[in-house]
Amino acid sequence: MHSRRLARVAGALAGGLAALLAGACGGLGGEPPSRLPVIRGADGREYQVLDRGAYKAYYGQDDKLERIEYDSNGDGRPDQVAHHRGRKLPDLIEIDEGFDGATDRWEEYDPQGRLTRVGVSRRGGKPDLWQVLGPDNQPARREYDDDGDGRVDRSELLSAGRLARLEIDGDRDGRVDRWQEWRDGRLASEDLDTDGDGRPDRRLSYGAGGRLQGLERLAR
Repeated sequence: MHSRRLARVAGALAGGLAALLAGACGGLGGEPPSRLPVIRGADGREYQVLDRGAYKAYYGQDDKLERIEYDSNGDGRPDQVAHHRGRKLPDLIEIDEGFDGATDRWEEYDPQGRLTRVGVSRRGGKPDLWQVLGPDNQPARREYDDDGDGRVDRSELLSAGRLARLEIDGDRDGRVDRWQEWRDGRLASEDLDTDGDGRPDRRLSYGAGGRLQGLERLAR
């Protein structure tokens, strides 16, 4: 999970936030100083901007911190954007790992500042693979958007780092219709929804060699 790099990102943004707030109001209150320059963002909203070189803090007209941008390599473009949305800690950090002006990593955090989900883009533009972390900070689930429509097509549930269950939206209608159980690295069974009601109605069972052993109808 690139924990060292994540720690550096979080540390850099946290340090930048402290410096910005200290410079802004002489403490850690999080409110901007008076008479900050006002700009109109790409979203059409007006923001008060506190510029501290590599760091820029954007405050809403209600004086609440909206986001902090960090330009780590000095090329004039932010490569890390922490979205605060009026809160002390960010709930989302967008990262441009390639320094090409495009976000290719998205990190989501809970209100306590714990990393809960990491998204990456395999095709560019928006996240299409998410890794969900469990309470132990280890990967617990991977979610794939294989066709780029913004909906999860496959979900891998992990146990001790190994695949335990696979959920598939085979017809790409936004609902799971195949549920696979995996044991010791092999497919053990698969439940199917053959009538499209969102519930499994058939079960395929597989032997140790991967051969189909049985088909049964599931009770409703």
